[in-house]
Amino acid sequence: MNADTCGTSQKLVLKRTADLTNIIQQRFLVSASSSSGVTGSAPLQVEVQCHETAAIGDYVRTENEAFGKIVVGVSVLVSEVKALSGEAKIRFLDPVLLYSEDFVEVAPAVSTGKFVSFLQELVTYKARCKEVIDVFIKQLDALVEHSESASGIVPYALASLSELLSCLIALDVVTKANNVLRDHWISYRSSVDGGLQNAGLLNRLQFARVELQELSTFLGEIDKEIFAGRIFPDCLDTLSSRAIGKKIVVHLTSFLHTAGTENGQTPDAAKNGLRLLGTGGLLVLHTALSRTVDKRLLRNFLDLCKMHPIVPVWRNIAVAPADTILALIPDGSKQVDKKQLQIIHVAKEGILQARLTGLQRDTVVLRTDVNSWVARLEEISSEAEPEVGDNMVEFLRLGLRLARKTQDTIVQIFHFHSVLLKPISKATVMQLGELLEILMVNWEALNRHALFVCQVTHRVVSSIVSRFQSACQSIEKRLTTDEKRGSSAMLYQLDALTSLRIFRQVLSTGPLSEDRMIVARLCLGICMAAKKFPADQLAPVAHHFAILKEIRWLQQSFDTAFDTSIFYWNRRILRPYLESVYQNPVQATKLPSLLAALELGASSFRTARHEDSQVLVKKYQDEIMEELETCILRPLCKDVETSLRLLVHSHLSITERSLPEKQNEDLRHLISQAPFKFFDTFIDIRKHLERYLDRTFYDLTTVALHDWKTYDEMRSLASHLYGLNVLQAHLPCQTLEQGADILEIMRNIGMFVSAYAYNLNNQVFVERTSNNKYLNTIGIRHIANSLRTHGIGVVNTTINQTYQFLRKRFNLFSQFMFDEQIKSRLVKDIRLFKEAKQNDSFARYPFEKAEKFNKGIRALGVTADGQTKLDQLRTMITQIGNAMGFVRMVRSGGLHRSSKAFCFIPDAENVEYFEALIKDDNYASSLSAAIALDEVVTSSTKNSSDGMDFFKLLLNVFATEFRNQKNHHLQNFYIIIPPLMVNFVEHSVTCKERIQKKTSTGEVLFTDDGFAMGMAYIMALLDQTLLFDSLSWFESVREKFRKEQAVVVESAKAQPNGRSDAENDEKLRQALKLTSRRLDLYAREFDLLFHLFSSAKIFFSNTSTAQNMPSKA
Repeated sequence: MNADTCGTSQKLVLKRTADLTNIIQQRFLVSASSSSGVTGSAPLQVEVQCHETAAIGDYVRTENEAFGKIVVGVSVLVSEVKALSGEAKIRFLDPVLLYSEDFVEVAPAVSTGKFVSFLQELVTYKARCKEVIDVFIKQLDALVEHSESASGIVPYALASLSELLSCLIALDVVTKANNVLRDHWISYRSSVDGGLQNAGLLNRLQFARVELQELSTFLGEIDKEIFAGRIFPDCLDTLSSRAIGKKIVVHLTSFLHTAGTENGQTPDAAKNGLRLLGTGGLLVLHTALSRTVDKRLLRNFLDLCKMHPIVPVWRNIAVAPADTILALIPDGSKQVDKKQLQIIHVAKEGILQARLTGLQRDTVVLRTDVNSWVARLEEISSEAEPEVGDNMVEFLRLGLRLARKTQDTIVQIFHFHSVLLKPISKATVMQLGELLEILMVNWEALNRHALFVCQVTHRVVSSIVSRFQSACQSIEKRLTTDEKRGSSAMLYQLDALTSLRIFRQVLSTGPLSEDRMIVARLCLGICMAAKKFPADQLAPVAHHFAILKEIRWLQQSFDTAFDTSIFYWNRRILRPYLESVYQNPVQATKLPSLLAALELGASSFRTARHEDSQVLVKKYQDEIMEELETCILRPLCKDVETSLRLLVHSHLSITERSLPEKQNEDLRHLISQAPFKFFDTFIDIRKHLERYLDRTFYDLTTVALHDWKTYDEMRSLASHLYGLNVLQAHLPCQTLEQGADILEIMRNIGMFVSAYAYNLNNQVFVERTSNNKYLNTIGIRHIANSLRTHGIGVVNTTINQTYQFLRKRFNLFSQFMFDEQIKSRLVKDIRLFKEAKQNDSFARYPFEKAEKFNKGIRALGVTADGQTKLDQLRTMITQIGNAMGFVRMVRSGGLHRSSKAFCFIPDAENVEYFEALIKDDNYASSLSAAIALDEVVTSSTKNSSDGMDFFKLLLNVFATEFRNQKNHHLQNFYIIIPPLMVNFVEHSVTCKERIQKKTSTGEVLFTDDGFAMGMAYIMALLDQTLLFDSLSWFESVREKFRKEQAVVVESAKAQPNGRSDAENDEKLRQALKLTSRRLDLYAREFDLLFHLFSSAKIFFSNTSTAQNMPSKA
């Protein structure tokens, strides 16, 4: 295969690859743009920058060996300086800036410990910079003393050095600005130094004292090298004591004089800022080399600072260059006029005010220019063979200038407000959002046509290089005739001619790597300084070389121009911006641009060294998503729901508020916003709102099933007004049950047990008081219907809630029994009863003592509503009993529900499983259905025959603690039961008597069996049933009422002796009749309480609460 055929094949393969790449990228971008307002990065990207492994000496070849060595030597030094500058920006500035407590999960000491290795690398980097600067100055000094070509080499070399000096100043500024890092570092060093003084800690951690001492010394060196703020000054220290020739100082002075005219020529604000700091660094270097302060140079520098009083250093860090550089010059503040510094300060205010005044105008102009540029890019990229010439070059440079100008406006506003400590107004925040949107439109267009731009860039570079070839050849022909002239001027001209040949050679024999561009720039500088070349031919070469340099770095320049990290560092404006967007939903289209910018701004996280970058990204993502939820999504959901409610109920009150048409129109802009991406999350506002309404309508319908029609209408309105696809709840649209729901009772069980009275026999709860005409009741049927709605699984949750409620009530119960006034009375009664029991084994607890206890306890104080302490204890025990009654009702409701489902099973004793029958008959297609049916039958059988005793669970869980020795005061409970029962009977009789009174005030009850249930439960917990039985209390009650009835009967049998006696006897008979009736009433109440109490004890008598459990721990 010949060379032509091979070349044709290679071009064909490259063309097919490019076409395939273009197709893949376009398909990706089409799919991404259909789901996101701002597309993500293309899956395939082309890097225009070239790299090569060949050394500079390998491609700088010339017969003029001495000159060649100079070019190679200086090029290597410049390359090293540029590499160190790039290393500072890539490896060191971001980690120092990112160190903070934000998004960090570990302790500060751990973060600092992780950061120590980075600080060690920074110390090594500083030492390397110091060494390179020292060698750099020595080589330049030697060059200007012995070479005529120095005048063309030194300016470019010093410009490269100024870039490194600016990076060193930036490292000092960023380190000083990070107060969190400095505080953590001081704390970390203090911990290490403190460990040296603590021998016990060293032994416990198995650290040798020598090792810790070495660590402390090492940290001290880092502190001296980094945190003393002398990274830049230390790199120049050795130069002040070195003997340097005057020529290098002259060259440096000349360079500084011309720096003022060159600075500010580029529209890149960040580059201007670093360039001005670099100029200041060279001014400090000039002072170190000349050992004097050149006031004229200093004055020129301050004149530059008037135009740029605040310059960006890195990301969100900005400084006043005048203050920064004067602090580095010995007695710098004494060398300048104070008025000059005041003028600079006034300039800061003036520039900020001018920028804010023209911000809206600049925004409109930028939007127009960027939209025009993007439209032109779309048009050019669609052409089959776009023209590659000066117009294309200017078009690409225009796009870069627009991006830089937009970013410069944003950065300046943030930096000036930050340095001047001024708050950013809400109007300015919105304008910044506009500028950000403009910048992201530019970014999106470049991203979408990245492959086209790369292809065009490559062709432009090739075109410029070919121009260089023809121009250099033409110049060489005109100068070749003078090569044989014999003089020193001829030697200088020979060097210039050699540099021209090297310039052409390095650009045409390999890729345009960074090193080749350095060599070419040096050679071009020598040619320009020689002034032996035709100006009309060399000037275009210099002009096109500047364009070549810009085009070669076009991709990197665009990346820098699209850097939105300033929004990450100022993300506090996010909430007011989002709130403003929500108040004016027409601006909803800004959200994708905003989130895309915030995502781009976090690209520096990958360089973090104090925490894993993935952790930082995840925490940052969560924070931004929370802001979006708080400011946009949640208010939107609430407002849409409120709007739907007002519209559904508009027939109740026709007002303007009932028909929020304008709000509906506004909210549609947010709802119709296309989905957009943020990191790995797609945000779909419509879907989020639909899920919220689905969940809300379902939950509220389950709580109040009779409102199903209302929510169905709201569902229809959501579809009609907002185009939302809200799912049907598929809940029963009608129900006969409108009673209390088990979930509501469970959530408010404390209120329930106090507001309802329990009936033990009928298993029903009756509302105590109500403002309505009827009282609410809750029975087994209500609970069963609730379980049918929510499922049987809610039973376990109910038991857990009841357990939590009982824990709180038992805590109060224990406090009551521990009360010294109560406990002393009970202990005294127990002692007296035991003494009586010793004298008479058939002794009973006297009714009179219980009655006396009930009346006497009033002396201990009453509450505002007239309740004694015994009344409060009775109420508490009743609530505990009501809670146990509720547990019983839930269990009964569950069985009731299961029995209804179980009625469809023919034979509950012998259940046949369909899976085995299907397998036997080989009906494989029905196997899955048979398995599902068997699971349903098994579940129904289990639920129907489930013998779980919840009383047993609640008894066992508290019994151990109740019978523990530390709760010994509870063992006195059995002796207070008689007074409690007397109190309960009196309360019960009073409440029942109020039923007959129409105008009665107070509680009206006909049943309150929770007291008996609670008494039985607590006695079972304390295992005091036998102790209470030993009191023979109910026998004592019956004996008391029997004796009093006998007295009444005897009094009624007495005969009157006269008329007056007869009249008195009639009154006595009426009084005795009332007394007899009241005694019967109280006797019946005590009998009823006895039967209820006996019934309640049955629930706990069969529960095996550990029969062998001792009554005292």
